[in-house]
Amino acid sequence: MSAEPRSGAGTVPATAAPATSPVLPLLAAAAAAACFVCMDATIKSMAPRYEALQLATLRFVSGAVFAWLIWAWFRSPMPARRQWGSHVLRSALLLVCLSTYFHALTLLPLAQAVAMSYLAPICVALLAIVVLKERPGGWLFAALALGLAGGAVSMGPPLLAAWRGATAPGAERQLEGLLAAAGSAVAFAGVIVLARQQARHDALWTILVVQNSLPLLVLGPLAALDWAPVLASDWPRIGLVGAFATAGLLSLTWAFTHIEASRAAPVEYTSFVWAAGLGYLLFGEVPSATTWLSAALIVGGCLLLLRR
Repeated sequence: MSAEPRSGAGTVPATAAPATSPVLPLLAAAAAAACFVCMDATIKSMAPRYEALQLATLRFVSGAVFAWLIWAWFRSPMPARRQWGSHVLRSALLLVCLSTYFHALTLLPLAQAVAMSYLAPICVALLAIVVLKERPGGWLFAALALGLAGGAVSMGPPLLAAWRGATAPGAERQLEGLLAAAGSAVAFAGVIVLARQQARHDALWTILVVQNSLPLLVLGPLAALDWAPVLASDWPRIGLVGAFATAGLLSLTWAFTHIEASRAAPVEYTSFVWAAGLGYLLFGEVPSATTWLSAALIVGGCLLLLRR
């Protein structure tokens, strides 16, 4: 998850008109995946200096600047009064999603955090049964089984160590990070399902402004309680966070409006390659065999959903 992909993907249209050539839309989807992982890596580079709540606040501040600039250009209508309740709930879920994911980034290798975020599409399919009254099929349960297996591969070793009372270095931190990443995926599933409903009433630019601005009303006072002074050298990185998030969202939106979702969605999983590469280059992280296996199982489950 990478997480932003997950926060941005919720605002793309549900249907798309096929493009004459799929090459450019597929490249746009791949660029979106790269942007979101670059945002994650930028956040992770600042994680040793700031708490997760402050990082989430800075991300929303940066994102809001870009969102308002874009909205000022298009001037799309603000939500109707009856729609604000849905926007408030979605913003709250997005706040939980990013805060828990940023916390996971402080505890896990980048590739492992991204792999766990891939649980989100499976959670979306389950939540859609309740909220959107969609009918489940056999593919859903097979996908769920693979997703749970992938999560178990990652969580199994630290859980086993905790059950045995072992004190392996970093085992507790790893388990905490995995649970945070999984919780983020669940929260993001709610973000996507609500976005499907909101897209029927509000423009993308309006949703972008609201989802970046409302969380600041809650995060600002909370983060201020334990606010660390922001280093001057970090402000360019904070600007990059908003730029990557906005560019990723717009690239993904453009891709889904020019090609069928079933063809563009699998490209998101190229983000794992970016996560593995950036994790190694920037943080010296080498994905373990369990991380690769976990990602393969979860992605396999998501691809089953696409076949459905």
